[in-house]
Amino acid sequence: MVGSLLETNPQEAFEFVSTIPTYVWLCQLGYGVLTWLTWRYGLTALSHWEGVQKKYRYYAATLLTILLCAPVMGTYLSGGTLQDDESAFPVTLIGFYVNAVAAPSIYWEKKNILLKQASQPSTWHIPSVQPKYKNHVVVIGESERNDYFNAYGFPLNNTPFLSQTNGVFIDGYISAAEFTMASLPATLNLQGQSHNNMVSLAKQAGFSTSWLSNQGMLGFFSTEISSYATRSDYVFFTQRGDYQKSVAMSDRMLLPQLDKVLQQPTDKPRLIVLHLMASHNDFCQRLDNGVLFDYQSEKLSCYVSTIKQTDDLLCDVVARLQQQNESYSLVYFSDHGLKHEAMGTKSATLIHGGDTYQSFTVPLVKLSSDDVQRETIQTQRSTFNFLKGFAQWAGIQATELHVEGYDFFGSEPDKAENSNNLAEVNRLKRDPIVP
Repeated sequence: MVGSLLETNPQEAFEFVSTIPTYVWLCQLGYGVLTWLTWRYGLTALSHWEGVQKKYRYYAATLLTILLCAPVMGTYLSGGTLQDDESAFPVTLIGFYVNAVAAPSIYWEKKNILLKQASQPSTWHIPSVQPKYKNHVVVIGESERNDYFNAYGFPLNNTPFLSQTNGVFIDGYISAAEFTMASLPATLNLQGQSHNNMVSLAKQAGFSTSWLSNQGMLGFFSTEISSYATRSDYVFFTQRGDYQKSVAMSDRMLLPQLDKVLQQPTDKPRLIVLHLMASHNDFCQRLDNGVLFDYQSEKLSCYVSTIKQTDDLLCDVVARLQQQNESYSLVYFSDHGLKHEAMGTKSATLIHGGDTYQSFTVPLVKLSSDDVQRETIQTQRSTFNFLKGFAQWAGIQATELHVEGYDFFGSEPDKAENSNNLAEVNRLKRDPIVP
């Protein structure tokens, strides 16, 4: 939330806040009342101390209140720092407010590191480039968990295109994090090297690169994700600073820009990235033509309908690629999933959260001009390996990414190791769809 506010993105910050259940706000109110009562009655008890000046009674009552909070102050008092997760205050009574105050300085420190990295030239080592296709399209979805896709088994037909088309469908793709600002950087660049990312790799390999986004740019280099875009040969954002307008902007606004890129003649292979708003909260405000399905609740009906919109968009993108009479391949994935909130009630919805398995399970699809069959592969694949898969898919041999025998779109599962989050995600509780 602090990151959204500091990036002049009040709309997203408000959306995060609006998903907090009512009982949490009531608990905060209760904490405030109990804190005041502790101080007030402590002061009353201390008033019986004869000969003690009134101001010292206030000091003593305040000290009493602080001392009662001391047992829940985490490891910070014993030398920890607020930047260490294990040092954060673990109790909502204290922790949320202290961490919120500390968050801006932590945010700016991390951002400055990222911006410094982003300004550096890429340092890939590329011994050979042999692309199989002329046009390589990466479509990045938003907040779409795969079990809400008919193509992955959801009972309502909200993906008529993906459910019928030939291609490769990975069932078991695990996102790097439960929110965009952490997930996409881990997906698109080498760890700790934001200058060595998907766009810089393609560009250094001789590709013509384009980044088309319906997510706010928020000012040049204001986020790490935007820094990838600025390396591209052609950049288009539906808004460059007023992210709030994205609520009313359809992902379909990117299609004319896609036509423009495809119509520009070039001898180079192309990389075209489309970054969608897709199923970002508030779901109902994302819909171009209203709610298309009736499912569980108003919010979930809107969510299911946003996935139908993404399916329609993918269908139109593929149609445009086919009209070019050039070889193509399209990879689509979502940045992260969501978890259920208030299921079984009329207010049932999906929110951000890192405590469920489905917050990380997202679709991964590859559609190519030479596909002759439809293949669903059930295997666990980590988004931390996406760059390896991208290099293989684009025919770029990069020393930093090459692993002998590894096939990102194959059936051999990724192993849980220190370089990914599979072990942690696999331990999370399940949050299945309720029939």
